[in-house]
Amino acid sequence: MTTRMRGTGTVAKRPNPTGGRAGGAARTPQPGVPVPQSEAGNWLRGIRFSGFSLLMMGLVVLGVIVVGPNLKAYIEQRQQIAALQESVDQSAAEIAEVRDERERWNDSTYVMTQARDRLYYVNPGEISFIVINDVDAGLFGDDEPQVTDSLTETKIDWAQSMLSSLVSAGYADVVSGSGQG
Repeated sequence: MTTRMRGTGTVAKRPNPTGGRAGGAARTPQPGVPVPQSEAGNWLRGIRFSGFSLLMMGLVVLGVIVVGPNLKAYIEQRQQIAALQESVDQSAAEIAEVRDERERWNDSTYVMTQARDRLYYVNPGEISFIVINDVDAGLFGDDEPQVTDSLTETKIDWAQSMLSSLVSAGYADVVSGSGQG
């Protein structure tokens, strides 16, 4: 049994150990009969693994196994560092906001304005008025009736309503309370 030797140019055939049939069912190609071959098959047959290429592939696999977990840990740590840095930046912004608030409270005009608005304090000699139900009409929309040029009649006689109110008030019983004097 001889094999192809580099540089010699001689090719020897290997004997088929199954006696010409692979697995007992398939026939070997006859010499002189062309066998169709695909490009992928030719490419795969053209790959030769030398000791150096196997060593390099082993080193690449070993490198992936060794570096993979460390790379994952590095990426996770970088994400944690970025999250913590964002937290620090947010805290710094809140600290600056609180410092500005403290500086405003050191101003007597701001303190006086806040006392007027929040606690309803007034300076001596001033009179304070509190308006209850001071609601902006814009919140409710336009529910006002439309103004027309035509005159309308009321359905109730206002004079009769006033006279009946006066009569019922005159005939009502007088209740004296303990709080009146």
